[in-house]
Amino acid sequence: MTNIRLKIRAAFLALLLLSCTACTGNKNQEPVNMDELMTISTWLLDDELEGTGRWGYIDPSTRTFPRKEDGNGYWIPDDGVTEVANEDVFEFDTLQLGVPRTMAPMTMHMAREKGDGINYSNLNLFIEFDGIVKVKKLEPNDSSIRLRYSLNGPPIGAEEISLTAPCGINICPVGKVLVTEGVGDSLVSSDTLADREYTIQIQGCSMGGEPIVTAVVKLTAVEDPEYPWQTIHSTHYGEHHRANEERTRFCSVELISYTYSEMYILGGAAGELGS
Repeated sequence: MTNIRLKIRAAFLALLLLSCTACTGNKNQEPVNMDELMTISTWLLDDELEGTGRWGYIDPSTRTFPRKEDGNGYWIPDDGVTEVANEDVFEFDTLQLGVPRTMAPMTMHMAREKGDGINYSNLNLFIEFDGIVKVKKLEPNDSSIRLRYSLNGPPIGAEEISLTAPCGINICPVGKVLVTEGVGDSLVSSDTLADREYTIQIQGCSMGGEPIVTAVVKLTAVEDPEYPWQTIHSTHYGEHHRANEERTRFCSVELISYTYSEMYILGGAAGELGS
């Protein structure tokens, strides 16, 4: 019975999409691909490198200057043979529903000869959409995860964000609620507590504020075997960094749901998202 209901629902939605294309009044209008109404992209470990190695660590204090920005790391292949240049380890890519990916390290700076350098603080998601984007924390819904955005000026911290897309949001997965340290808008971190999970909602709306598509993104702090978390913060112990707290530079990211407003489609507004 469940399969029959799913088939009926799929057929109904297909008819809705065809109807919406017709009601735009443009016979040459391409059918709207709902999965591409809103895309979310970020810097990720190259998908061909997933499960084939790990990212080493170079302590910046051991460097001499001037030096080329290299992300404070290097690729260590599991087979001990395959060499990968630093600038080929990470790629800017779009998240796909149900496909977990490893994000590039938190707060990364890397010069690249094949394209623009990688330069960002904390973690970043970039959203393509024709309308308003609203972002909010789902779980946890407290200051253990920070959201920031910028309007051509200094970053602004907010519990919920509303921006005209395309746009970018800055995410700092702190891992715990801080009472005295980093309580303002400027917290920047190169690592986070291991074994933490976060979900955020990203909603694409019409310029009038009507919801069109809603995505839920999950961030999970993952193991970082090459990172010397036992000693990396030993000289600045405090509320943010404490002894015996395992830390990591890496989070996995997954688009765990992507839904859209059927009533909005039924109203014939597909293809007219800016209205």
